[in-house]
Amino acid sequence: MRLLYVIPRYGPQFTSNVTHGELVRELHALGLAVDVLSFTTRTGAGGTAGWGLGFGTERVYRHVQGATLAERGLGVLARQGLHYEYFFSMLKGYLHLTRQHAYDLIHIEGTFPLGAVAALAQHSGGVAAPYVITTTGGDLFRLPGEGYGYGHYHVPRLLMRLALRRAAWVRANSRLIGRLAIGYGADPQRITPLPVSIADFWYPTTAAELPAYRQACRAQLAAQHGWQPDAPLIVFVGRLISLKAPELLIAALPAIQAQVGPVQVCIVGPSREDPTHGDYLAYLRQSAQQTGVAQWCTFAGGLPPEQVRGYLAAADLLAVPSRLEGLNRVVFEAGAVGTPCVISDGAGAAELVAAYSNGLVVPAGDVPALAHAISRLLGSPRALHECSQHAYALACACSAAAVARGLVGVYGQVLGDQVAEAR
Repeated sequence: MRLLYVIPRYGPQFTSNVTHGELVRELHALGLAVDVLSFTTRTGAGGTAGWGLGFGTERVYRHVQGATLAERGLGVLARQGLHYEYFFSMLKGYLHLTRQHAYDLIHIEGTFPLGAVAALAQHSGGVAAPYVITTTGGDLFRLPGEGYGYGHYHVPRLLMRLALRRAAWVRANSRLIGRLAIGYGADPQRITPLPVSIADFWYPTTAAELPAYRQACRAQLAAQHGWQPDAPLIVFVGRLISLKAPELLIAALPAIQAQVGPVQVCIVGPSREDPTHGDYLAYLRQSAQQTGVAQWCTFAGGLPPEQVRGYLAAADLLAVPSRLEGLNRVVFEAGAVGTPCVISDGAGAAELVAAYSNGLVVPAGDVPALAHAISRLLGSPRALHECSQHAYALACACSAAAVARGLVGVYGQVLGDQVAEAR
């Protein structure tokens, strides 16, 4: 099978991109011939234009966005009408490569803009190969009062409907996102829920060696922050935005401490500007002061992955109080260091947490339920230990190798359907 993997940007210069490189590596190991199409800017921020290497020996074609005066002119129109400046430049690059090289299947990362690009290219008759879309919450979300997601804009919404209707298959990163995709016109019979993988980096040691690793991380961070060494630690990790709702954890802390005793909270992640609350970190600090728990709250800010891993390993629990999220990959990253979670049902990963029993699921926005679930786990060392073991099992199911095997199953289903339709 010859596969084209299409992604907005690709290469080791992008820290968060390593998961895609590892996935391509595993697809190669399973016998697929994989090329990558990605995009760069005129400044070369994404890598050298044309064919080059990626994370390993895979061939990567980088199309330069906005390379000509005409493309830059179209970029102004695209920014206004499509809310994505490089849409037409991406379409040009996609058509350029797919008309020159034959592929059995094309895998598209994201419903918009790239899914829409693939749909228009196929609709025009320029590309015959079927495409699979990986779709996430950032594509489809449309929440009142929230500006997150292309679903807020009329023309991108129409293009996403076209992309999902024409897709040979949809790989949804959670069942929640699968249900949203159906609402956009995706065929319910051609959707596979398959989580995104986590990078090899997040597995620092074997399951047997995890307790010692966790203890060492806890001792180091307790000394660094002056935490009480015996007090339980709850960690939140993510961008500080309204959708992730870290303030709900702060609001729950007094009730947790009333049940468990002294409990520390550490919030890890970069601050963002919010239309209602302004700087979100300042808003969280104010919330901690007003709730009377400021002395028990640490705000670590945005950190590189190697430091985030240490905080996850040091924690007794990961809290995921999200209002709405497509998945929340940090649940799997926490599991790789043996940390269970309490998660809201607004996050797509909640369904996997329920299936693997690596934590508790609570209703989104319900502070008393959040406090009760956290107190319940912290008050039961046996339950916490069992959840920790299950968390590691879930993380192993989200490795690059495991997810690649799932994708090969999807590809086989697509090509099998194509053969059947041809008959």
